[in-house]
Amino acid sequence: MGVPFLLKGSSSKMKGNTMNLRQLAPEGKTALCGILNVTPDSFSDGGKYNTVEKALEQARKMIAQGAHLLDIGGESTRPRPGSHFVDIEAEIGRVVPVIEALRRETDILISVDTWKASVAEAALAAGANIINDITGLLGDERIAAVAAKAGAPVIVMFNPVMARPQHASSKIFPEFGFGSAFTKEELSLFAELPIAELMWKCFEKSLKVAENAGLSRDNIMLDPGIGFGLTKRENLLILQELDSLHQAGFPIFLGVSRKRFLVSILEENDFEVNPETQEGFENRDTASAHLTSLAASRGVEVVRVHEVAKHRMAAAVGDAIRLAQQTEDLNLGQYK
Repeated sequence: MGVPFLLKGSSSKMKGNTMNLRQLAPEGKTALCGILNVTPDSFSDGGKYNTVEKALEQARKMIAQGAHLLDIGGESTRPRPGSHFVDIEAEIGRVVPVIEALRRETDILISVDTWKASVAEAALAAGANIINDITGLLGDERIAAVAAKAGAPVIVMFNPVMARPQHASSKIFPEFGFGSAFTKEELSLFAELPIAELMWKCFEKSLKVAENAGLSRDNIMLDPGIGFGLTKRENLLILQELDSLHQAGFPIFLGVSRKRFLVSILEENDFEVNPETQEGFENRDTASAHLTSLAASRGVEVVRVHEVAKHRMAAAVGDAIRLAQQTEDLNLGQYK
């Protein structure tokens, strides 16, 4: 079913210093990135994995369930109240021991979820492979150069919270970055733009930063940032833009898990959504899994998830639809 945990040397998709970001899962399928938050205050799992042993236990579980990579984060991005800025040394102290412990047991790909250059440097030195920057290289002016120097791939996220700090959907989030990434003129323009156009304006700036730092385009994945400072309608419109990201020549990294706009869709259709109930808790992940099926059917390269087993099933359905031409043409009597 999954990938056995103790597989040193088996799972890295590296050739020399080059990683094929379009094939992080075998046979052109959508890869599953398991979320490992080593924080006390993350949205749905804060405090559950904030020791090395607890984090290792969860990592082993996700790998056994079929995760192709793990995303390790030491700072919560949950909406206020509850999340707090984490200083650099504290964040390093959270993520590096976990990465080092994992590297003693497995070569699974690891991304570090940070926008701070010093944290990224420490994580890469400890054995991480990828930088997952939710500020799109705009929160810390050094981080693109850190990635370029290390030859490390970067996940560049569109962050509407930074682009529209006065928007009602942004004000509930913590601030990202060491300073404003945009001029007053840019922010004024951004406030009026349709969401897809705003996304591309931000990506253009991020990609320019990457180019100036010497970061290869082949080492960049784009994340359209659903769930961050967007209205429900905007989240849905962004999901209609997946093909445009591929047409621009970039692989896609998509955070699908436990997004509030999905909960809103369930609620307006009279499904139980209270996470304190078993039904409500499971419904969140079921809705998220439907989004994974959609993403896989559209060729999204990586989905970022909490419940790997459920999303593995969902991705299998979506992959089968997309790869239908490669499927054996069995009749009903020949099905397994």
